[in-house]
Amino acid sequence: ELALTLFGALKKDAGELRIKGQPVVVDGIRAAIANGIGYVPEDRLTEGLFLDRSIADNIVIAEIDSIVSRGLLSQEKVAQRAQVWVDRLKIATPDADNPASTLSGGNQQRIVLAKWLATNPEILILNGPTVGVDIGSKHDIHEILRGLAAEGMAIIIISDDIPEVIANCNRVLLMRAGRIEQELDPTAISEAELAELMTREGHVEGALS
Repeated sequence: ELALTLFGALKKDAGELRIKGQPVVVDGIRAAIANGIGYVPEDRLTEGLFLDRSIADNIVIAEIDSIVSRGLLSQEKVAQRAQVWVDRLKIATPDADNPASTLSGGNQQRIVLAKWLATNPEILILNGPTVGVDIGSKHDIHEILRGLAAEGMAIIIISDDIPEVIANCNRVLLMRAGRIEQELDPTAISEAELAELMTREGHVEGALS
């Protein structure tokens, strides 16, 4: 719910959103994108992809306004932009015109990442970024996220995968009942200690960095 509110998909009850110290109004998804926020959802199959559409179409959909001219969509531009992300994220496909449904879970997740990276976000929120992907793709996705963070992008990971959180986050926020309860340094806490904190006194909704 916090992530969806930050992304403008849910209306906030109270509070203020600031980016680089400046208050911003995010009253919808278009406003979130305009403010440089991207969101990779928890379920790529129902929320992140159009499975029957091409890989290329899925990659450019979030930035489609920028490649439409006078009401016409340039298929050449779609193909060019899609290929950039196929190459950069190493999406394993012989043809970006193939349907997204033809790819493995790990490659489908890379498409969702590419879709939002194509919008040049300053903040990328990922809800369960490696759920349902193979070990190799999981490692690659983590490498991509660490590279983006090193380039200056703000990365927020929501995950109950404790090793994922400790390996990739520079700070961890434990949430319970909709409130941030504790901030932790992942370099100073073990997986077992974090697991205990996450299960103590009820369910923890997420771990963010």
